[in-house]
Amino acid sequence: MVAVTALTAAGLTGCADRPNDLDTYYDDTVTTTTPESTLQDTLPESTADPSPAADAATLAAVVHGAVLTPEDVAAEGVSPAAPPAGMSGCLAQVPFGLVAPEHRAARWTYPTGSTLDQLVTAYPDRPAAEVLESRVRCDGEELGIVPEPAVAHAAWCADTTCTILLAKGHLLSGVQVAAADRERAAAAIQRLAPVAAATLTP
Repeated sequence: MVAVTALTAAGLTGCADRPNDLDTYYDDTVTTTTPESTLQDTLPESTADPSPAADAATLAAVVHGAVLTPEDVAAEGVSPAAPPAGMSGCLAQVPFGLVAPEHRAARWTYPTGSTLDQLVTAYPDRPAAEVLESRVRCDGEELGIVPEPAVAHAAWCADTTCTILLAKGHLLSGVQVAAADRERAAAAIQRLAPVAAATLTP
């Protein structure tokens, strides 16, 4: 069950005395599957009072600006990689609001083979928080994270993969780390959440 929470202070436990270098913690290569069916979902007409509609060109620029840059992820020690044909895990539950190129996917890999994925999309006729609350269902243990300045968010860990979804205005950005150890993936999401949230614009 997705829980979209207000931005209250919360934190991950068990990671405070760990260094921030994710790729020092595990040696196993982690691969992800890439189902495409969920990503092709379309949204029904919104029944809620949407935020002001945005034109496609504006949303395309906003989506592009929310994709993490090499500078944003430099502290993770990752290298850019080709994004998968379809997302796995919780990111596969995110419906597209626009046709390409107004949604964007990106991938980076850690030296150990662990992966960092991002999916960004926008919804011209509704707030992204509405989509996050009503359309995204992810299994796993919920995480408490404070990712200012996003207005809504939800985060989970399932097995050794952890994901955060951030919503602001029309924009929804998801970041997912698949590692050999859940605690290390959760620590990476904790570090990356404020970085991804800072790229969001209304």
